[in-house]
Amino acid sequence: MRLQDWEVTIQEIVDECNRQLKERTEDRILAKWRTKLEQEPTLLQPFQIDEIVRAVRLRLGTKS
Repeated sequence: MRLQDWEVTIQEIVDECNRQLKERTEDRILAKWRTKLEQEPTLLQPFQIDEIVRAVRLRLGTKS
């Protein structure tokens, strides 16, 4: 999997997290996105979703 192919999705998640103030909210957003990415049309595998979440957390400057 190439993260560059998911750049738009990663940036959308980062933007949504940045709009929220609390870390708990960030975790809820990431959980929502995990569920969304597991379903069609993406049908990503858990390890692929983990890569995207790690990229988001790096951009947000939070623990992975």
